[in-house]
Amino acid sequence: MRAAIAGSEADAVRLLGAGQTVIASRAEWLVGTAGIDVVVDATGIPDATARLALLAIERRVPFVTMTVEADVTVGPLLAQMARDAGVVYTVGAGDEPSVLFEMVEFARAIGLDVVCAGKGKNNRLDRSATPEGVEAEATARGMSARILTSFVDGTKTMVEMAALANATGLRPDRPGMHGPRADLRDLLRTFIPSAEGGVLRHRGAVDYAIGDVAPGVFLVVTSPRAPIRRDLAYLRMGEGPYYLLVRPYHLASLEVPLSVARAALSGDATMHSAGRAVAECVAVAKRDLRAGEVLDGIGGPMVYGTIDTAERAARSGAVPIGVTQGARLLRNVPRGVALTAADVALDDALTIVRLRRRQDALAGGAEAAS
Repeated sequence: MRAAIAGSEADAVRLLGAGQTVIASRAEWLVGTAGIDVVVDATGIPDATARLALLAIERRVPFVTMTVEADVTVGPLLAQMARDAGVVYTVGAGDEPSVLFEMVEFARAIGLDVVCAGKGKNNRLDRSATPEGVEAEATARGMSARILTSFVDGTKTMVEMAALANATGLRPDRPGMHGPRADLRDLLRTFIPSAEGGVLRHRGAVDYAIGDVAPGVFLVVTSPRAPIRRDLAYLRMGEGPYYLLVRPYHLASLEVPLSVARAALSGDATMHSAGRAVAECVAVAKRDLRAGEVLDGIGGPMVYGTIDTAERAARSGAVPIGVTQGARLLRNVPRGVALTAADVALDDALTIVRLRRRQDALAGGAEAAS
């Protein structure tokens, strides 16, 4: 059946009512319309995701997002609003954060402690990458230059692992994580405490490896329980005390329908923030930025994102990269320096900015109450 084009919300309602597939120039026309069971967001645009998620929650429609950039910015608030409304808000299955989330839940359920949850970085790392610099590669790969820039400059990896941290309580071991060069054979001696020859200062970390791990994900786990260690040795998982769980693939575009089915049929979420954020993805200047310039957000030539703990980000006043689109610089910021609230005037016309202000206010209220 050929898709019909809707020129208005009334058109969309009429066409959907007639059982037709509809293409609309405004996604808002379809959210909550009779016949729409689940909204799936794959825009990659944080503000668009925030608008659609808010509308879906208000209209009691399950919402599945692949825009982790929005989830890491306002996911705690959206998850709470969805719970209060009795509707599902979830990150979709198949991308690294949700695959790792399922692995963490599995490991914890069978009595294992997670020392590190990590992914392989899929692209080279160049913090100064720009859309112009990657345009030829993006064209050859059939993708947006801005999206590829966000991969190459590391923002996507930082966003993904911050989202995982917020869903699991795991934390970045240091700002930006370690990101060592490590192949699969190296993981068990790399992502363990530094006192035992690894890179970690603390157990319970999120991180990434540059090597042959991509496109897979991994957990380094342990257990203080002797019976579990004996079972792991018997099952040829090694002599310990650390063990490796690996999934060598993630199939985002193929797996996300699993989240759609869970949301629509069971009312279950695949992954969302567990409560208050424990990690942030903050904006850092790619080049010397000048007062009066307007930031172009994720995947542009002006800023990249890096992970940090929520506590450190709050103390420094760091600006989440998810709210940088359209922000105006109030003063110069040197290359490599994280932007703070004193450096920028955010665009309050954006839904994601308003939601983030609300999330921060609620977190501040919770701190005061405690």
